[in-house]
Amino acid sequence: MGHLFVISGPSAVGKTTIVSYLLEKHPNLSRVITCTTRPIRENEKDGIDYIFLSKEDFKKKIENNEFAEFSKVYDDYYGVLLEEIRNSMNKNKVSLLVINWEGFQKVKKFVNDNVTGIFINPPSIEELEKRIRKRNTDTEDDIQKRLLAARLDIAHSKEYDFYVDNVEVQQAANDIFGIIKKVATH
Repeated sequence: MGHLFVISGPSAVGKTTIVSYLLEKHPNLSRVITCTTRPIRENEKDGIDYIFLSKEDFKKKIENNEFAEFSKVYDDYYGVLLEEIRNSMNKNKVSLLVINWEGFQKVKKFVNDNVTGIFINPPSIEELEKRIRKRNTDTEDDIQKRLLAARLDIAHSKEYDFYVDNVEVQQAANDIFGIIKKVATH
């Protein structure tokens, strides 16, 4: 059985960018693909970036207890299928899972062994706001909701095993890979 590294942090902190960088530089790592009902963004691919589901299909999977964790965020559902975690951990030495702090707490209950949490912090709330605005995908109201949620996310960072500041993607990715090497080889 492999080791699961849960990567969390506030919206726009760079979680997906960092994990993509890690997967490109270290092909022995794998990513657990999570599910969402939000619309697919430009350059995203179903089954690679997310498993994109209709709200109806997502709710059916909830009823069938197929999720290790799920939550409703900004009117859309996000979740990780228990089967996706198990399959990845059975096939790979190191699996990466990008989810929020609530999801991390739930996943730890399902997979109590070989799980390590890494929280990615922004350099500052002001820099995080710049990153959210740069996306050009949110209304002002949505931006304010994301910033409020970011403060809550950061307040839960103490629940993680490790913390990494994302000032620059390559350095943050290297810091995370250092943690993976240290933990997964012991």
